[in-house]
Amino acid sequence: MATIGRAQDKREAALLSVFGPAQVGDPLAPDREVADADRERDLALRTEFVRVVGADGRSYLVERPAAD
Repeated sequence: MATIGRAQDKREAALLSVFGPAQVGDPLAPDREVADADRERDLALRTEFVRVVGADGRSYLVERPAAD
């Protein structure tokens, strides 16, 4: 197994390969503001499309039928 970062201990390298590197940033910091364009896009995705799961287990979006 390759050494990850400065990990010289194989046990530490094995754990890092599973759990990944430490998170960077303050987990208690307030969330960033969401842009209005992102909110509009999310609303459009939730109202204009429906999530469908195919026979193979993959999910995809299908446009909702137009209401008359």
